[in-house]
Amino acid sequence: MILLVAHFPSLNPDELLYSGIARYHQMSGNTAQKQTINELFGDRLVCATVDLPSHIRHLSERLGSLYTVEELIMKHTLFPYYSAFLPQDKARKVYGLMSEGESHGEVHALLGIPASLIKLPNYLRFCGICYEEDMATYHEPYWHRSHQIPGVCVCPIHKVALIESTVSYMTREKKFQFTPLTDLEKYSASNLCFQINLLNQYAMVAERSYEMLKSVNLVTNCSSISEMNLYKKGYLTERGRIRFLKLIQDFNDYYTQEFLEHLQCAVDGQSETWLHKMIRGNDLMFHPLRHILVADFMGLSNLNSTENFGIGMLDINGGKWQQNIRPKKTGVRTGTPIHDWKERDSLILFEVEDVVKNLKSRKAKPQRVSLAMVSKNLNKAKIPFVLEKCLHKLPKTKHFLDKEIETTEQFQIRRLEWAAMHLSERGFVQGWRLMKAAGLNKPLKEAVEMKYNQLLDSNQKFS
Repeated sequence: MILLVAHFPSLNPDELLYSGIARYHQMSGNTAQKQTINELFGDRLVCATVDLPSHIRHLSERLGSLYTVEELIMKHTLFPYYSAFLPQDKARKVYGLMSEGESHGEVHALLGIPASLIKLPNYLRFCGICYEEDMATYHEPYWHRSHQIPGVCVCPIHKVALIESTVSYMTREKKFQFTPLTDLEKYSASNLCFQINLLNQYAMVAERSYEMLKSVNLVTNCSSISEMNLYKKGYLTERGRIRFLKLIQDFNDYYTQEFLEHLQCAVDGQSETWLHKMIRGNDLMFHPLRHILVADFMGLSNLNSTENFGIGMLDINGGKWQQNIRPKKTGVRTGTPIHDWKERDSLILFEVEDVVKNLKSRKAKPQRVSLAMVSKNLNKAKIPFVLEKCLHKLPKTKHFLDKEIETTEQFQIRRLEWAAMHLSERGFVQGWRLMKAAGLNKPLKEAVEMKYNQLLDSNQKFS
């Protein structure tokens, strides 16, 4: 016989199920969290999970007709966000595990979350304005779903920086503890830090993530762009080849390096990256955040539009789609001019050396020395062609660039050195100020961490 739970609180708009359970425990008067868990799930060993909880059918049954399994999963967990681009069979498997129960961590493992470079937040977050509005409307604050999504640093409604609490997002240390927002000392928390000039980009991520959360069905798509999108943007040749050099350069120009690195979505034009794989439509899972970045870059307003399937989805009917969108050839073939590439190599090397020198010596915030950035800063009147496409004909230039192009770690070290010099001129610096000025977040790579410690040790002004 199933014992029904009385007095379970009404779940508010955008409230995490975790938050509702925390509020129930607080009002129940139970002294032990496991007592509350047993009342709600009929099992004392169900773990507290912020984003993708399980055993939800058992909870729904004990709540009587108050909430269905679908309502709890679709409206009060992060399932709609993570399932937006999953194949339907995998989305239904995740849904089933959340409904029926699973081994601890199975849902996260199925979604590739532990292995992802995009990490979960360290602590639960909230919006100061939402906090006050919830107090006025519902007489108590609560944890919002839309504030707990990876990569979301601002409230999607109020466009202000979220506040990081002291309540751990991952519950390994306190597997059975549900903590309500009312238990938090509001003013002991701290705002998430990001560059204010990037507010619009962070707001875009928050808004699109929020829209994905509001999905109320299980219809999913596997990708966010199509060959048609690529062709219209000039990233697909007449022969169907993808212009990756142009695409990567434009992507890095569209978003700043600091923004992409902060979101763990940086793209290095020198190697195969997640963006290459996504554009090609490889049969891989990609984090929803990366789908959001690509969709906004490509100018796609609706992430779940059926016209935005990935590469290969439109390549049907014997390639007839190509006949409709590609321009007809005129039949006129122009001659290719003959160039002295040896002489060009020497001239271009001089120009490239000058660009690299300027990039590394600029007093303003450093810019990464990448092939795309060098190419962007070249004098187009002197070099009227795409450098990346001709490097194989320019051995001296290529050799120089191979030595000068920075890895992510090298660029982060240079930013730390710049920040240390810049801040030491003001006479008072703390370690956290150095990190903030350099636009970095911990954990750092080993070499970057070593440089950070060296800079602190070498300057007695640093605390």
